Amino acid sequence: SYTPCDESYCMKPQAYSAYLQELSKLKEKYKNQIRIYAGVELDDDSDPDTTGFDYCLASVHYIVRNGKTYPIDHSLAQQEICCEELFGGDKLAMAKCYYDQLVAHVKRCNPTFVGHFDVITKFSYMPEEDPQYQEIASKALEEIVKVCPYIELNTGAIARKCRTTPYPARFLLEKMLALGAKPVLGSDSHQKENLTFWFDEAVALLKEVGFSHIARFEGDSFTDIAI
Repeated sequence: SYTPCDESYCMKPQAYSAYLQELSKLKEKYKNQIRIYAGVELDDDSDPDTTGFDYCLASVHYIVRNGKTYPIDHSLAQQEICCEELFGGDKLAMAKCYYDQLVAHVKRCNPTFVGHFDVITKFSYMPEEDPQYQEIASKALEEIVKVCPYIELNTGAIARKCRTTPYPARFLLEKMLALGAKPVLGSDSHQKENLTFWFDEAVALLKEVGFSHIARFEGDSFTDIAI
């Protein structure tokens, strides 16, 4: 989606209609071969209007303060700068800010599902083993599941060799199971070669945690698929 805080890579507002028109043509052209849906990844800084789209996923990629934009998933160096300049080096305060922002975003836009829930851990900068961090993330998950129970299990950081485990972290998957949340497989691929990257391992992980189903989007709702 269009992000006013950073125009370097996003879809511009004037391109939305062309995007939807092109997808409409492709849906018709390939209707006997593949199901195609018009989706948008809606950022916190974006207009929440999703008219014309079949689905949207809610994600947070930035913390914006005092007119300055801090990307939180672009590089370790940018995470460090954000933490030092905004939070005096307090990683837990930065985590709390990110998760509060994600909760507010989900409540505001009521998405189809939630993307890369704990992407702030991408570069292993957060103290993920700290019980205080886990409490912050878990409370955010509790609030989000009240609004949207569909949470992406995202394998993109593994494909990019940033991590060896997916989002959400295992303790959050266990929390999802307890809350009745539904995992949605997503590769966040950016390249066609990675379209189903690490999906077999992801299904094995979900089974190990205790899940028996994943959720698959079917155009207007989700279907539970046994794993």
